[in-house]
Amino acid sequence: MKEKVTLDLKSDVDMNPKKFNWPGWLGCLLLACAAVAPAGEKQIVSLKDLSDTQVKCAGFRILQEATVHIKAVGAGGDNKWSWGENKWSRNTDRGGDMTAYPWIIDADTRNVVWEMTMDNSSKWKDERSFDGTVTLPAGSYEVYLAAAVFTINTAFTHMSISVDHRKNPLFGDVRSEKKNFFNWLSGWWSDDLMKTWKRRSPLWGIDLLVDESVGCTPYAPPKERDNAVLKATGLGENEVVRKSFSLDDAATLFIYALGEGDREGQLADHGWIVNTTDRRRVWEMQIRNCTYAGGADKNIRYVNTITLPKGDYTLYYVTDGSHSGVCWNANPPYDPLNWGITVSIDREKERKSFRTIPNEEDRNVIVSLIHPRNSDYLSEGFTLKKDARVRVYAIGERDNSRRSMADYGTILDAKTREKVWTMDVDRTSHAGGDSKNQYIDEIITLPRGNYIATYTTDDSHSYNDWNSDPPYDKEHYGITVMGVGEKWDPSIVGRYTEEREKNIIAQIIRPGDNVDESRPFTLEKSSRVRVYAIGEGMGREMDDYGWIEDAKTGTVVWEMTYRMTFHAGGDRKNRMVNTTILLDKGNYRLRFKSDDSHSFGDWNADPPDDQRSWGITLYRDDSTPAPGIPPPPAPPSPPDDPEN
Repeated sequence: MKEKVTLDLKSDVDMNPKKFNWPGWLGCLLLACAAVAPAGEKQIVSLKDLSDTQVKCAGFRILQEATVHIKAVGAGGDNKWSWGENKWSRNTDRGGDMTAYPWIIDADTRNVVWEMTMDNSSKWKDERSFDGTVTLPAGSYEVYLAAAVFTINTAFTHMSISVDHRKNPLFGDVRSEKKNFFNWLSGWWSDDLMKTWKRRSPLWGIDLLVDESVGCTPYAPPKERDNAVLKATGLGENEVVRKSFSLDDAATLFIYALGEGDREGQLADHGWIVNTTDRRRVWEMQIRNCTYAGGADKNIRYVNTITLPKGDYTLYYVTDGSHSGVCWNANPPYDPLNWGITVSIDREKERKSFRTIPNEEDRNVIVSLIHPRNSDYLSEGFTLKKDARVRVYAIGERDNSRRSMADYGTILDAKTREKVWTMDVDRTSHAGGDSKNQYIDEIITLPRGNYIATYTTDDSHSYNDWNSDPPYDKEHYGITVMGVGEKWDPSIVGRYTEEREKNIIAQIIRPGDNVDESRPFTLEKSSRVRVYAIGEGMGREMDDYGWIEDAKTGTVVWEMTYRMTFHAGGDRKNRMVNTTILLDKGNYRLRFKSDDSHSFGDWNADPPDDQRSWGITLYRDDSTPAPGIPPPPAPPSPPDDPEN
């Protein structure tokens, strides 16, 4: 028997002929007809009304092959609106022109088995309708109904807007009088949008009916995948997922991941796996290894297996600030509830070799220089009492105009002042957000000794003061040095304070503008002395520089000349010398002179890498030269320095 349906039109619609909304009344009638089960059929799914949510879903299991009768109302085709001879281009998304529509997926394969499209539906007033059948084998299925974008046309314009129920009362309580982002439009336009949305969104829906003899049971989607060992799904915006695990033996992992990317290969929401022993990526989502995931063209998915050897790993998954499981700004994928990543191990023996372990981030931290601001310079010293393998994790900003880093980290040997590690732009990878956000994550070996970690920023795009999209892991913006491995011995790490350096003979550092400073010092015997000086030089002449003179005669015994310097980082006029000289026993004066600009704390161009050492420092050299052996020559200028 047919289900009896009664419409109380008076309770929903003003019946005054002059005010009566005939399209709305016909829409109600169409929905009512869709809800009527013909003789011999029973309703198994009914999803209606998208006025307060972007996506609705339901799951069902059928015990035998069945012909499913589908009755649906959706929306689409508005992108074909035209003005005279100038036609709007049709939406190129593979999801077609549908803006409100249902679909069905196989719950085991997660593949679509039916979808309402422009081609299989027919126009009816402002909406589109489908009334037909699809034959499904026995199994589990999930039905989805979505409206992520609302399109409206008037006599003057065409407009498509993202449906965000979190912040815009137009898509929540349409009766709300709170201000919303449509206030920049005229009042009549906002009212028109609200009225149109209120009239149309409750009409969209889908009903599934089957023969009364078909066995069918409902369930709440999504159906969980068997043998899952790691899962991060339903992810929202600006999320960073880290899940570390260990494999006692080699294992084959099945990876199912949904994300966002464009045709140029840029990924917004995606995942990867890193071997924590060497920080090498052993798997990652890329455009070339992903397939179309349904809905908007940017929805991608990875479905495949990888085999990993015994070892320790970390799974990462990151999302940007839009188009996520919380709020879609374009049509969602076919499997919206699994936005993110799921890892499974099907073989029981291999699954037993899997275990989760603590994440390495913020473990065994030696130095953490994070959250720098504009025009900042952070530094911290540390001592390693033994040779050690350390992990360097640094996030910074690339200067695209000069193909160099604008915000970057370094590690200096505290004794020689030489760079033992630097955030070289050619070794960085995209850190998410704007393309200039770059990062390095690698493991290096440092000999026992004293070190200084530094981090330098330019005058824009820093922590909590971003001038474009920030990186995914903005909380680690800066440089972090960590010990490697579960057996890391923290007792081999000590603090190093530069001011307590016992090998310093004399020093003039961080001078300002227009200085002429002097420091006396005495050598009790002939000694090898290392000179480390940073100053300013242009046009093969030095403007800020140091020298050594005999205290008794005033004779200059060593001077910082342009020809002996090389680039000190930052602006090209920052010059450095790091050499060793032999001085006789006697009394000396260390001198430094600067001009009226570009000095410590008052830079008029990018500062040097080791800006806290701006000036001149003399160190005792531990190795005493044999008689008659001259001091080593100054290091040559690097070939990429055009001023030499």
